[in-house]
Formats: sequence, C-alpha cells, structure tokens
Amino acid sequence: MPFNLGWFASAFGTHFEGTPLARWPWLPAALGPAIGAIVARRFGPRLLQTTSVVGSSGSRSLVNGLIPIVMFGFVSPTAALYALVAVLYATAEELGWRGYVADSVAPLRWQWRLLLPAALWWFWHLRFNTTFDLAVFPLIVLLSTLVLAHAARASGSVLVPGAMHALVILLSTSGAPSRPMLIAGGATLGAWILLGSVWPYPAPQAAAIETPVDHSQLPRPSESRAGPI
Repeated sequence: MPFNLGWFASAFGTHFEGTPLARWPWLPAALGPAIGAIVARRFGPRLLQTTSVVGSSGSRSLVNGLIPIVMFGFVSPTAALYALVAVLYATAEELGWRGYVADSVAPLRWQWRLLLPAALWWFWHLRFNTTFDLAVFPLIVLLSTLVLAHAARASGSVLVPGAMHALVILLSTSGAPSRPMLIAGGATLGAWILLGSVWPYPAPQAAAIETPVDHSQLPRPSESRAGPI
C-alpha cells in the first residue's frame, strides 16, 4: 500500500536518483503479491498449483522473458535496463495474481474466475482519484486479466504473463512513449507471435477421466461373496 500510494517517492528520488526505483517508486509493491503467494502456499490450504516461474517449458519461458529486454536494448542500454526491471517486477506481481489467486478461484465458474482476480487486482492498485481510474482503468484491468490468465494457462508459467505485463509498464508508465519505444514494443509483440507459431508450448495434459461405473452390473448385497463389514 505505501508504495502504490507513493509515500516513498520523494525519498527514492533523493537517495536513488537516476535509478529505476526513483522513476518507478512503486517497484517494491510487487513484493506484496509475491510474498503473499509464497506464504499462502506454504501455510494456507493446499491448492492444485497450475503455474510455476518457468512453467511447462523453461527454455520457451526464458526466451519469452528475454524478448522485451533484447528488443528494448536496440533503443538504448538504459531502455534494456528498464525492460529487465519491468520483467522482474511484473513476474513477482504475477506470482500472486496469475499464480495463487488464479488457483484459489479455479473451482468457480468461469465468470468468477475472471471477475474476482480482476477486482482484487484493480483494488490493489489503489487508483481511485480520477475518472480514468474509476471508469477506464477497471476495463483495462479486466481485459489484461483475460489475456494474462490465458498466457499463464497455456504456458504454465508466471514469467510469460510477467513479460507481457512488463511491456504494458514500459509503454504506459512514463507518459507518451517515444517512436523508438513504440517500435520496440511492436517488435516484441511480433517476436512473441512468431515464437508461438514456430515453437509453441506443449499442450497441457488432459486430466484423466474416470470410467463411470455401471451400478446395474454390480452384485446386490445378497449376491455378494464379501463378508459383513
């Protein structure tokens, strides 16, 4: 909460001038979802865990995570640094949202699996000051939840939605992006589409389906050879 509200922005700007922390004082906020997910998995109810950091293919996930860093590296070394920081930040955040929270609501109907994480994610940002925050930003969060949840399910990884989340951060949090930044963002999207076409993730294994039992074929109690229980 204090980082999302900008309580440390002035101190970070003074003591960490010229660093990503000064420019993005909300960076430590990612520790909340990450630590919360780790603690909840360790001490909370045992949930079926559908994601890990790298998912069903570590090499594919690492390449997906490196793509924005490489593409923004063509803009400048500083842009590459910010891309790296954004990927790390967003992946830590996604440990909570596309990791533990998504697994927590998995038994619910699909509408609630979409709406509940989106509502929690929107509230967590603590953006309630402007018409944009109250009317437009929730729609962005809802659409992002849909896209990022699909990426997490398809890859089994939080790094993949983390990299996608990072791209949004790079193009939206420092005012209007420059033309080189937009080109790098477009190149990142193109590289992801190409990679998904030529090197897709393995299809998730279908859950085993239990063969239904025909109870009409079972012996009646009087016909059973088993003794009393």
